[in-house]
Amino acid sequence: MRSFKLSYAGPGDVDLLAQHRASMWRDIHPEFAKQVDRHRMATRSWIKKQLYNGKLVGFIVRAPDGRVAGSGCIWIREEQPRPTSMRFEVPYLMSMYTEKEFRRRGVAKLIVNSALEWSKKHNYDRLVLHASKMGRPVYESFGFEPSSEMRFRFET
Repeated sequence: MRSFKLSYAGPGDVDLLAQHRASMWRDIHPEFAKQVDRHRMATRSWIKKQLYNGKLVGFIVRAPDGRVAGSGCIWIREEQPRPTSMRFEVPYLMSMYTEKEFRRRGVAKLIVNSALEWSKKHNYDRLVLHASKMGRPVYESFGFEPSSEMRFRFET
């Protein structure tokens, strides 16, 4: 991990973050490739808006030669009151993506560690995410535990 450098995303990184989010979806669900492509501009607009209003923190990892190795984001989501937390927001780790040539070299761990540090520094009491099968071992290595979320999809 020492050879990689992490920085925060800025307005000039919107396209990169949108591209990595699309690549993440294609890797997880190749069958959704057409839908991912159709939503590219909406995703880009959403990321730009969230970065601008301070609700999205992007992490970009670069190799020593400056090439982008990966990225991930924290989205500060509004949340309903709950007895276990006095905060009405929760950081949600999302859009984790590592370029294929940099996988298994600590890029994702660098982002997760930075997201945990950022969340703790900003006095959040937890960090949540949805893990793909591929990403689950990375998160478990940090102590993340599965939760009991369920889902119902309406046919369109």
